[in-house]
Amino acid sequence: MRLKFYLIAFLLVGGAMQAQNYKFGKVSKEEIEETEYPTNKDADAAILYKKQYTFYDYNSTTGLALITRYHYRIKLYNEEGFDWATVNLNGYISGSDEEKIYGIKGYTYNLEGDKIVEEKLRKEEIFDEEVSKYRKAVKFTMPSLKPGSVIEFEYEKRSPFLTSLDDTELQSTIPIKMMEVKVEIPEFFGFVSHYNQLASLFIPIDQTKEPFNMHTQNNEYLQTVYSISKENIPALKEEVYVDYLDNYAARIKWELQYTKFPNQPMDYFSHTWEDVSKSIYDDGGYATELKRSNFFQEDVDAILEGAATPEDKLIRVYNFIKSKIAWNEYIGFTAENGIRKAYKDGTGNTGDINLLLTAMLRYAGLDANPVLLSTKSNGVPVFPTRSGFNYVIVGVQFGDQILLLDATDKNAAPGELPERARNWQGRIIKDEGKSDWVYLLPSYKSKELNYINFQITEDLKLKGKFTGVYNKLVAKNFRDQFKGINEDSYIEMLQDGKGDILISELTKENENEIGQDIKEVYQFELNNGVEAIGDKLYINPLLFLSEKENPFKAEERIYPIYLNYPVEHASTVNIMIPAGYKIESLPESALVNMNEEDASFKYLLTQSSNFLRLETSIDFNKSVYAASDYDHLKNFFDEIVSKHSEAIVLSKIEETTDESTQLTKGRR
Repeated sequence: MRLKFYLIAFLLVGGAMQAQNYKFGKVSKEEIEETEYPTNKDADAAILYKKQYTFYDYNSTTGLALITRYHYRIKLYNEEGFDWATVNLNGYISGSDEEKIYGIKGYTYNLEGDKIVEEKLRKEEIFDEEVSKYRKAVKFTMPSLKPGSVIEFEYEKRSPFLTSLDDTELQSTIPIKMMEVKVEIPEFFGFVSHYNQLASLFIPIDQTKEPFNMHTQNNEYLQTVYSISKENIPALKEEVYVDYLDNYAARIKWELQYTKFPNQPMDYFSHTWEDVSKSIYDDGGYATELKRSNFFQEDVDAILEGAATPEDKLIRVYNFIKSKIAWNEYIGFTAENGIRKAYKDGTGNTGDINLLLTAMLRYAGLDANPVLLSTKSNGVPVFPTRSGFNYVIVGVQFGDQILLLDATDKNAAPGELPERARNWQGRIIKDEGKSDWVYLLPSYKSKELNYINFQITEDLKLKGKFTGVYNKLVAKNFRDQFKGINEDSYIEMLQDGKGDILISELTKENENEIGQDIKEVYQFELNNGVEAIGDKLYINPLLFLSEKENPFKAEERIYPIYLNYPVEHASTVNIMIPAGYKIESLPESALVNMNEEDASFKYLLTQSSNFLRLETSIDFNKSVYAASDYDHLKNFFDEIVSKHSEAIVLSKIEETTDESTQLTKGRR
């Protein structure tokens, strides 16, 4: 009976969806009246309809162009959803060729009484912006927004880059009620479609072939047609500790394998990672750029004078490059201006800087090679294609180990990469284009070591001294976040979230010494660190260092847990027991291991005379944990939060009165 009910409900819902009119301008009163998305009541907005149509168009004047037409209808349930009414359309520029946006049309729909009122997006509300020499943008914000508004817009993107199909995005951070996608590819472009795992699970794609008239003397060519029609696509699930959420969205990537134009031979493109690497080595200028040295020899000879070891040579060259050339914020795996010009001008993109570093290290006698990678925002390359890489760093061979360098980051020491470049694995390219995979995530452990000494004053304040020592990537993150901030502003940041605290006498060591441990020391006075109930005092020994809540609250996990790098957080706390008090109870010591060696938690509290000493640490031995480890991590943090919330209980020592003393003497 229940099955029958669900079947009827499904047919009714399906019938209602099919009856919905998604033609531009045909927004219904029911769509505007809807107050929440049926299957995701927390959604601030929803895409009611998305249509994407990609095809090739031939014009006798301009030739062949790649066209994509978009149509969006979006429901804004509340003010938090208004962000979806600001649209940013990007176009790529390469030399004299550029992608252009045409035919923008938009309306906002609201209800006034029972009447649908529409507000048109005006031309003066559409703005062009030069983002960089590689990117331009067209931006607009839909007018007359209210909670409950429905917005609708469409536009066309015309691209001269015929062999570069944009990813077909099949999922968003808000739910999609209905999506229709059609991609038509003529037979002279041999594309293969690749689905990420999520897309292949729930979005089937139909593929057909049909004649295609290019209007060139009425010649007809075959084309492959990919079509998608899908309802109720769930939103990407926001989760903590995700490296880059969009990388987990359902999508199709298009790989060009060959071209075969009329009356021309077939031109094959890369099929293996070796092919890709050799293509970049040859076409990306590596073969010539890495052999150039005459323009920097004199300078490098001077900085290498007296260097006794390969490690010393590496550090000298690396620091010289970082001080000599500034990163212009452009990424790429080729030397945009050439390493000679970058050296002369003192600025360059990632390719300029890191290929120059490679050439200098080779000149210094080190086994240095470029390492291709994809930044987090560019995704993880899963099939052999040049577009899978967009960045280059340097790998230096020391025995069986490869030390990774990126001279675009002023705060990175040798062996440390900026977070944008720590994306699973890269491809090291050696002479003649030979290549192999290199793991980019750090295997070494970084540490945060905290020391607190404090005592309880008569007016129940906590006064003490804090010392923090940060090394490797913890130190780099500190520099990225705080370097250059004035002391007053930094103290305000330190005090934030620590309760009623006053911090003073701040000192820092090695903040500007890249690669060295950072040490900071300050005095503090905490006014709300003790809870007095009757003749008992309750104190959390970790004070502001305690983990107060479990970051993993969801019942289940879809994506891997990305913790950035292996790290140890260790704290040592020394507490002086105030005169007139004794210990009534202490938290028990604990040792918790997760999956044997994946992570560990230690909590050890000991007493010596009128001092208490707490030693506690949280060790994560991996950068990334699989989604299957989620329950273990969740339980692991539950143990930490529970133990960190436990208090030391002190009670007053009962004083002996003079009268009782006299009675005792009389009995004797």
